[in-house]
Amino acid sequence: MDVERLREKTKQLQQLNQEALQIYEETMKKNQSPDFYTEVKPFADEVKKHADEWKELAEQWIIQSHPKYFYVKQIQDTYDNILYASVLAFQTDTKKKRFHEMIQSIDYILEGILKE
Repeated sequence: MDVERLREKTKQLQQLNQEALQIYEETMKKNQSPDFYTEVKPFADEVKKHADEWKELAEQWIIQSHPKYFYVKQIQDTYDNILYASVLAFQTDTKKKRFHEMIQSIDYILEGILKE
């Protein structure tokens, strides 16, 4: 189990999660959805690439290390949420409270993994 690689991927996802939040704020200011092929898809693809690697590493870590407060289900949920957020960030009809709660939820898990 490559713990250092998991740490690296977790930090990358944290950065991408914050980037999604910034994109969301900018999208709300402009009040117009960006072009799908030039902005949304490249960002979502990048997030997916990192999230796929992270998910595999995080699940291996949980299975091998049995951390006290982390479960495979949480990893799957966080994975789903970060993929979802990477697309929702670009949509003008995204609800602010729900989006911010999703970002916080993702951050909470990622930060917890780094501390563990």
